[in-house]
Amino acid sequence: MIVKVNTAYVVDNLIKDHDVILGSLKVLYRVINSDNPDARDLELLIQFFDSFIDKCHHAKEEYILFPTLNLRLFPFEGSPVYVMVTEHGIARYLIRMSEELLRMWVDNKDEGARQALIDHLRLLADHLTQHIKKENDVLFPGSLALDTLDSSRTVEDIERETNHEEWITKINELRKKYRVE
Repeated sequence: MIVKVNTAYVVDNLIKDHDVILGSLKVLYRVINSDNPDARDLELLIQFFDSFIDKCHHAKEEYILFPTLNLRLFPFEGSPVYVMVTEHGIARYLIRMSEELLRMWVDNKDEGARQALIDHLRLLADHLTQHIKKENDVLFPGSLALDTLDSSRTVEDIERETNHEEWITKINELRKKYRVE
């Protein structure tokens, strides 16, 4: 069943997610720039990146916002959506690499993997920061040319399936722990 979703509501929701994500990246920078990064906190952050950013936030964009933009505003090839989806894939890869490197570091006490993990997480944080700026400054304002979006999913469905609010709570706890505003 296709539902009409208010575009401004979706954009506002995605921008609020971006604020949570940017807060998590501040925590990440604090952790990876410390002399002795806490592996458990890095694991939680990587899980957050996978669950909240990829499975929830990117899903809201890819299932709700992007299809209508492609069907009603511009074709996919070479479009802003094409760029965003490509960047989602890069983030997904960096998350998977970070999961693997964390396992190598923790399970095998591999210091090379630890340094590679920090390098990959820094790449991921820089990538996500630039990606969010493009969406907030270009894609989202442009999408407001449409009043409604046609989708088979709702924001609430995706958030419920991915424990959206629980992840916000976990990130807020890490922000307190690392004294990140």
